[in-house]
Amino acid sequence: MTMKYPHLYSYGKIGNMALKNRIVMSPMGTFSENHDGSVSLNQLEYFRARARGGVGMVITEVQYVTNKTDPWINYITTADTDEQMKGWAALVEAIHAEGAKCCIQLGCGLGRNAFPFSDDQMVSASEVPSFYFPDRLCRAFTVDEIHDIVGCFTRAAARAKLAEADAVEIHAHAGYILDQFITPIWNKRTDEYGGSFENRMRIVREIYEGIRSQVGPDMPILMRMAATHDFEGGRTLEESIEIVNYMKQLGVDAFDIDLGAYEDKQWVCPSIYQGDSCMADYAARIKEACDVIVLNSGSHTPASAEAAIADGKIDFAMFGRALIADPDMPNKILEGRDEDVRPCLFCNQICVGRLYQNRAISCAINPQAVHELEYPLVKTDCPKNIAVIGGGPGGLEAARIASLQGHKVTLYEKAPELGGQLVAASRPSFKTHLREFVNYELCQLKKQGVTIVLNTEITPDSPELAAYDRIILALGAVPAIPPIPGIDGKNVVEVCQAHLHPEQIKGSKIVVAGGGVSGCECALELAMEGRDVTIVEMLDDLCPTALIDNRNPLLFRLRDNHVKQYTSSKILRVEKNGVVIESPDGTRTIYADTVIAAFGMKPNDGFVEAICRKYPTTAVIGDCVTVGQVAEAVRGGFFAGWSIH
Repeated sequence: MTMKYPHLYSYGKIGNMALKNRIVMSPMGTFSENHDGSVSLNQLEYFRARARGGVGMVITEVQYVTNKTDPWINYITTADTDEQMKGWAALVEAIHAEGAKCCIQLGCGLGRNAFPFSDDQMVSASEVPSFYFPDRLCRAFTVDEIHDIVGCFTRAAARAKLAEADAVEIHAHAGYILDQFITPIWNKRTDEYGGSFENRMRIVREIYEGIRSQVGPDMPILMRMAATHDFEGGRTLEESIEIVNYMKQLGVDAFDIDLGAYEDKQWVCPSIYQGDSCMADYAARIKEACDVIVLNSGSHTPASAEAAIADGKIDFAMFGRALIADPDMPNKILEGRDEDVRPCLFCNQICVGRLYQNRAISCAINPQAVHELEYPLVKTDCPKNIAVIGGGPGGLEAARIASLQGHKVTLYEKAPELGGQLVAASRPSFKTHLREFVNYELCQLKKQGVTIVLNTEITPDSPELAAYDRIILALGAVPAIPPIPGIDGKNVVEVCQAHLHPEQIKGSKIVVAGGGVSGCECALELAMEGRDVTIVEMLDDLCPTALIDNRNPLLFRLRDNHVKQYTSSKILRVEKNGVVIESPDGTRTIYADTVIAAFGMKPNDGFVEAICRKYPTTAVIGDCVTVGQVAEAVRGGFFAGWSIH
């Protein structure tokens, strides 16, 4: 077998634990456990699928060793009980049965970072402000509570060993409880658990010693922590090196290194704007300075992970969201089927966004994630003739799923190519994963024999529709252009056209009219090219509804690329030399060679009602119902195709 990624698929060891490759599934919360915190069937099948997909090791989502820290986790009544161990045993066995190793990540809560699901006072290493409610002070753990936490970790380790886990990991990253003890900005204690380096490390040392006393010398103990917090006052790289060397001397076998904390939140779940393998360089500095085994996550792709391992930056590449998107990714690549890998968009919409809603996660482009039991793909005994109208992301997915279930599918698209708005949206250098997703869908449709008809607009009177048993409408959206004087001028380019036809963007001074995600991304792209860019937005903030994990890094990069911003500002008119705006400071002219119209989209619903009246079983999905993001379109397409039996 010719190995495309020989380093990624090489044999590796952590202590005495051997791994068949260097691919490790990152710990990432699913919120899919049972109501008492025990392992659910959905959770079990989710992890089983990723182990079956070919990873060398699965690190579970954090398993809380106690429910007595954060008020919002008091529902986990199985914590620190043998009932919890039974769930772990089932999980470990399922992962082992599929050929992977299992590391159980142990944690004690979020502390000051706890989600705002409760009005109860939060707790931390000392009396510091809550992250989500800066006007509320957390209370400090008592010494007795700290001793109890250490005892909980110790008992959890004994139970993990009894459950036949291969390793355990201490959760001490992202500014969560243990990190709050380690880091001076959050630890203001004056007792034996605060002050000096040794005192701040005391709880982690005691936890490590308690775990080691139960698992023995041969079972690997990992520690997850940030190389740097990347905000003023947070932990520096030099301080992290001191911590790693300290824990290495105690006996920690490997270090799971990432970046960041909740302050200036952008690294906990990196967005597209940080790029591939975005934390590997920091992991490399830990590895070089401390001579330790390093695992690293952070938007790896197989190619970027191979390079990071080959260059000696990291020892093991951790994939989280990429395995949520496609659990079979490792096996597909090993078998030379790269084109069949469903590429993660790193969009954070569903895998992260639902965590803020206290919901079980899933995936923007893989609705089966965490729901493998509910949505199996089964060949129908009654094949139907199906028309999908619209070749954007929703239509592509609807056609793919309906075809996989055995139906005969014809996909109609009025444009000369498939992909819908993703064709334009994928043009910025930081959004190439969108193009990869379109290519994946096109490849699957070709392999499945879906009939594709381009350059054909379907209307309610199209005779073709009468031949189909089911119709799925995925007509997409069209630009929303407000009636601003001069908006139809020759110096104005609609944002999608700006991506598709960059030659239409004249000159060096650009005004982007509209500060939503689309406008901000276009502004960033142009600023990265060296243009002088200004964004004008009516609302008080740019991208106000975007997920913080995406919004922060986008705004930081606009800042770093010197994009000027006028918020709470209205465009009164477009002139040949720029735009006239009304801002809180009064009326002014912003000079520009080109104005980009990025006012958002509106549903392309002109034919929807007429077709539905004529063909009542028609399903309507995506932007032609309500304008949304990729997740709404793709998931709507999946369910439209899946529900046809």
